[in-house]
Amino acid sequence: MTLRDHFYRNAWLDFQIIMRKIISIAIATAGIILFVFTGFSHAGTLSEEMSRHIAGRIKDTDISAKIICIDRQSCKSVLVPKFYIDRKFKPAWSDDFGPLPYVESFLAVIREASREGLRPDDYHIRKIELILTGLYERILVGESPDIVKLMELDLMLSDAFLLYASHLLYGRIDHHTVYPGWVIYQRSADLTAVLSNAIASEEIEESLAGLIPFHSGYAGLKEKLVSYRRIAENGGWPQIPKGPKMKKGSHGHRVAILRQRLLVSGDLDRAGENTHDVFDQKLEEAVQRFQKRHGLKTDGTVGRSTMETMNIPVEKRIRQIALNMDRMRWLPDDLGDRYVFVNIADFHLEVVEDGREVMTMKIIVGKRDWRSCVLSAKMSYLELNPYWKVPDSIATKEILPKIKKNPEYLARRNIKMFRNWNDQGEGIDPKTVDWSRIGTNKFPYRLRQEPGPGNALGRIKFIFPNECEIYLHDTPTRHLFGRQRRDFSHGCIRIEKPIELATYLLRDKPTWTSKKILAEIRKGKRQVVMLSNLFDVHIFYGTAWLDRGGTLQFRNDIYHIDEVPYTLTFGGVQTAAANQ
Repeated sequence: MTLRDHFYRNAWLDFQIIMRKIISIAIATAGIILFVFTGFSHAGTLSEEMSRHIAGRIKDTDISAKIICIDRQSCKSVLVPKFYIDRKFKPAWSDDFGPLPYVESFLAVIREASREGLRPDDYHIRKIELILTGLYERILVGESPDIVKLMELDLMLSDAFLLYASHLLYGRIDHHTVYPGWVIYQRSADLTAVLSNAIASEEIEESLAGLIPFHSGYAGLKEKLVSYRRIAENGGWPQIPKGPKMKKGSHGHRVAILRQRLLVSGDLDRAGENTHDVFDQKLEEAVQRFQKRHGLKTDGTVGRSTMETMNIPVEKRIRQIALNMDRMRWLPDDLGDRYVFVNIADFHLEVVEDGREVMTMKIIVGKRDWRSCVLSAKMSYLELNPYWKVPDSIATKEILPKIKKNPEYLARRNIKMFRNWNDQGEGIDPKTVDWSRIGTNKFPYRLRQEPGPGNALGRIKFIFPNECEIYLHDTPTRHLFGRQRRDFSHGCIRIEKPIELATYLLRDKPTWTSKKILAEIRKGKRQVVMLSNLFDVHIFYGTAWLDRGGTLQFRNDIYHIDEVPYTLTFGGVQTAAANQ
């Protein structure tokens, strides 16, 4: 679609909207006049008939097949029937003279759903507009509204409102299906009450706006979504042809394309804009800015990985921004005055206090087959010199084969073996077991690694009870923090600076200085230290976000989470394929 096609299409849509508003006002005015001059003789008849029709439809057991439902949050969750039962089946979007003016207010919100990373077509916009047009045409020629169409319009508008509201509140993606095992915090609201209040006050837009996440991260992505859509509508950014590495001193047509690519995305400012094809200092700095905000090695050289990242189409970035906005709806509106925030995809943890970052560190997260969970929880205590109770899955899949090859494996790793976790004795001697008869399906033992320098959890473990049973912990394999990509764990999160984090968390206990913590660790005995106050922990999977300086960041989708179906439409352009 060309820019001229966009202009005419948008102009035609604007004309239709204006005409519908004029018609709506005219109908409302004509209705009042008719109401007065008929001596109120027909007052209430249309609404009463509508109520009867709505009641019949709601009581129909096959309602979900007759009303378009998109997901679990709308009529399938009985929200639409509940809404009408609560109001004794009275129509919500029309009166005795047809559709009410705030119908247009709601449609204006739906038409702009893409600003929230959502899709207008999900909310029956085309069918609603078609029904409205037919109703307005009948009314303008003096015919009575089609009662069935008016009923369908009312139900469809309510369903659209509740569905849109649920997407703003809970997210568009059904996380129970797409992200099994993740313990996702859900904001809550009585959506039928929200709709009832919106209808009563006729403040449709304001009621829905109250469901939008109000933390700055969401608002920042929303602004970037608008600017990236604008880039797409203007043709996107150029693709850099394959070729040798480009670095400072390189020249040629590919350098000129590189310069234009970075100008479009804002990594190269206009002060560095020129037409020559030489890779100069300003271009090198622009490449480094691009690399930094995409989690790449910031060497200023355009090699294969940097070029492949630059050639990702803007449409995919738009979709990525929208998906991350959707995931941000799972965060609590109030993250807490002090909290730990983990971004799995960025391999980083930050500690935030009163809106300021006071500590940051590298982390190691779960492998793709052992994904770290997304969750919000409360940290309550930490352990010095922790035991590692080996999960059954690791014991059977990874450790058992090593025991069979070498029965000394457990002793060398300082791992004891028990019948069950309640056994507090010395455990079972592995040499007394016929390991050839032990299979992965029925592993009858429990393995526990004792405290020490080789313990898989290191010397400190940070506990925030959660359904995934994961935690933060130290690690003896510290060399892995030097890697660019750090997904090596079995789900728990290894942290780079355990002593610093422990000292910060225990600062309300003056005796627990870093020296005291180290001294207790050297004793080698397990010790539980309670926190004075619960501490919020938020583990998030963000592949697109704004950093504290307002710079848009992107990261690789290490768990392939962004590959879920999430079709978007913007400016006549549709993005549908997960990996386009």
